[in-house]
Amino acid sequence: MEKLIRIVESASEDVPALLRHRTIHRDDQTEQIVKSIIADVRQRGDAALLDTARKFDAPELQTVVADVSVDWPDGLPRDERHDRFVSAVDISAQRVQQFHRRQLAALLHGWETQAGSPDGSPSFWWVEAGVTLGQRVLPVESAGIYVPGGNALYVSSVLMNAIPATTAGVARCVVTTPARPDGRLDPLTYYAAQKAGVHQLVKVGGAAAIAGLALGTESLPRVDKIVGPGNRFVNEAKRQLWGQVGLDGYAGPSEVCVLADDSADAEFAAADLLTQVEHAPDNSGFLIAVSRSKLDEILAAAERQLRGAPREATMRKALANESLAIVARDLEEACDLVNAIAPEHLTLAVNEPERTMDKIKNAGCILLGEYTPESAGDFCLGPSHTLPTSGAARWQSPVNVLDFLKVQSIAKLTPDQLDPLIPVIEAFGDLEGFPAHGRGATLRRRNA
Repeated sequence: MEKLIRIVESASEDVPALLRHRTIHRDDQTEQIVKSIIADVRQRGDAALLDTARKFDAPELQTVVADVSVDWPDGLPRDERHDRFVSAVDISAQRVQQFHRRQLAALLHGWETQAGSPDGSPSFWWVEAGVTLGQRVLPVESAGIYVPGGNALYVSSVLMNAIPATTAGVARCVVTTPARPDGRLDPLTYYAAQKAGVHQLVKVGGAAAIAGLALGTESLPRVDKIVGPGNRFVNEAKRQLWGQVGLDGYAGPSEVCVLADDSADAEFAAADLLTQVEHAPDNSGFLIAVSRSKLDEILAAAERQLRGAPREATMRKALANESLAIVARDLEEACDLVNAIAPEHLTLAVNEPERTMDKIKNAGCILLGEYTPESAGDFCLGPSHTLPTSGAARWQSPVNVLDFLKVQSIAKLTPDQLDPLIPVIEAFGDLEGFPAHGRGATLRRRNA
């Protein structure tokens, strides 16, 4: 039988050198295709969006804009299956909204709403010797949420990306997602959009969707910020449009890391390893164990769980081509390897997960202990499941309310307060070779 996953032992191989090869892959063909799509959307607007959607997703599509206010679109019967799905969306939406409301309150703790902020936005002010300095926090006015489509249904991604935006106070939140071949969206996508407070639904995917959000069209006014995962065309469009719109990051394929000591339940650890590689064959799984016996036990459990699974071929390809199983010398080295990987999802299947967590500096999401499955984080825990990938957890955060907030600095001086600062301003103007900067202060000197 073909080997399930490549196994390396840190005692005999340079594992950090292997990990340094991880990167986001780009290719010239994708770059040129995306460049052409963006140019087409820039020139033809809605017509380009419609043509692209018909070409790649929905040949029968009549319009790119969906009515998010409809009560319940046709397509899913109202039966026990319907009730089960609706209940799941309700519970997830409530938890995600509750988490981000608490995050917002914690972030703004100590910031006051007061007369200095005319629009009532949270602010803080520092007044010393009559000098007034401060900042205020404002949401971006509009946000675009990209939700993938194609081979799977990502209702949870509507909730996980749109709810942080609407909780932050974004006035216009737009979701773009590919339509089905018949030109419709799944009814639960509408329902999740309503629960998340989305204002507009657009039935376009891929690079064209990102271009429409960034540049604007007749029916899709441009947005200030775009978040949400996508394929290589989506990510390449984000790269090419950076600077014209705010972006959450340049994402790679999904990934998971399971760190297991000898106390780990092999079946649980195997299930978490397989959860994330179920998405696509280019997803990555990292298994780090502190003994070869435990690593072999987990991989045997993974083999049993794989046999006959609906997406077995996808998972096997991801494990064989994109993944790595590592035997570490001890838990200390295992944590160092996790930090080198900086994984999107991290499961700590160890005896003392809280103590181990203190050694983890780089991870998008950390799931502590045996009874916190990867899938709970994906669907209903509360924090967004849109996380940094390809090592970006070294500097990037999960999507959260901060992605949709901005800070403005504010200052006010009187003539008496400006006077002692004029020599400082003039000196810096001379030092840096910008005399007009100094003159801007000199002209205001009293009795000049």
